[in-house]
Parts: sequence; C-alpha cells; structure tokens
Amino acid sequence: MFIKRLIILAESAKFNNFCVAGVDVETGRWLRPISEKPELEDAVPLDDLKYPDGSRVELLDVAEIKFSDRAANNPIQPENFFYNEKYFWQKVGRVTLQELIDLRGFDFRDKIFYNNNRSILGVDVIKFHERESLLLLPVENLFISVEESDHKKFFADFEYGGEKFYRFSVGDIAVRKNFADNAAGKYFFKQSASVVFSLTNPYRKNAECYKMLAQIF
Repeated sequence: MFIKRLIILAESAKFNNFCVAGVDVETGRWLRPISEKPELEDAVPLDDLKYPDGSRVELLDVAEIKFSDRAANNPIQPENFFYNEKYFWQKVGRVTLQELIDLRGFDFRDKIFYNNNRSILGVDVIKFHERESLLLLPVENLFISVEESDHKKFFADFEYGGEKFYRFSVGDIAVRKNFADNAAGKYFFKQSASVVFSLTNPYRKNAECYKMLAQIF
C-alpha cells in the first residue's frame, strides 16, 4: 500500500458512477484512482467519494488516498491506480485553480492525445512509447452542442493552440446538467476555460478511444 495526496481535478460521469482524476501534490503528475471491482469498469462509486464525516469529495480538494499494491497496468491509461477500498479518503486541504496552475502549469502539447481528431484507435495509442490519458489545457471560444436521439448527448467545439476542434464528448456533470433542458443546438459557453481532457479506453464497437472534456473550469 502507498499513500498519495491528490488535488482533485475531475469528477466526470461514467456509467452512473464517477471518473476521478487528480495530480500528485509532490510531483505534479496525474493519477486516476480506480475501483478494484471489475464490474465498475474503472469508475468510482459515490459511497467511495465520501469522507469519514459523510461530506463529499469536491473539486480542488486535496485528498489523501491509500492505494493498493495491485497494479492496474492499463496500456491506454497509465495513470490508473487501484485505491484501497478498506480506507476512507481524507481531506487534508483545498487549493484554488490558480494555485494549482502556479504550482505545475498546463500540460501544453502540440496535439491533444496524439492527433487533432476527436478519437484515436487504441492500437495506435499503444504504439507511442510515452502515453498519457489526462491533460490540463487552456482553451478558447468554447461552445456546447446538445444532440437528441434516444437520450441527450453533449459535445464541445473549441480552439486550442491556434487549431479548431469539433464534437469532443463532454463528461463534466455540472455542464451536462446546465444544458440538460436545452433544445438540440449549439450554444456559446465560455470565451476561455481551463479544461481537464481525458482519453477513454477503447469502445467495444469500434476500438476507438474518445477524447473527453472531463472537467471544465
């Protein structure tokens, strides 16, 4: 077992549970705590996002987490580590987003997860020697699109590094809730934002890994 203090930067929606990610206070590196229960498919249930006093883990909390010695060994998401479900997470502080940015900066890259498309094949991801599935990036001219089929879906268009990006999935729970009552269409959201991007595991239907706006600040 090992212990890390993480600044929580993402709590996005995943299979009626949560995909949680943060950066190590000491190193600035990303970690994605995941459940050891295979049926949760790397998500975190709500009960595990409660501190001993019953309060909820929140964005920008500094949480002390005990991790299992059992490695996740996910080739697409190398940041994944199993947390030890026998122990509560402990809140040991809070930071502001600006303090976090001052501490470690953004994860500037020429491309968002290896190419400028909204997805990439899993078999192409594993060709890269240095892999990552979490990034904190500044974006501009952010729009949210609402699409209706059997259920509402939410996508984002934005600019980063002088390039325009279209139809990236949105996992941010608050943003999805904010637009849940909107009719199908495209809506301006923010002139500038700091965004946590997450690369999904390959989908079973097409083996594509999709790029998601997991959290929008």
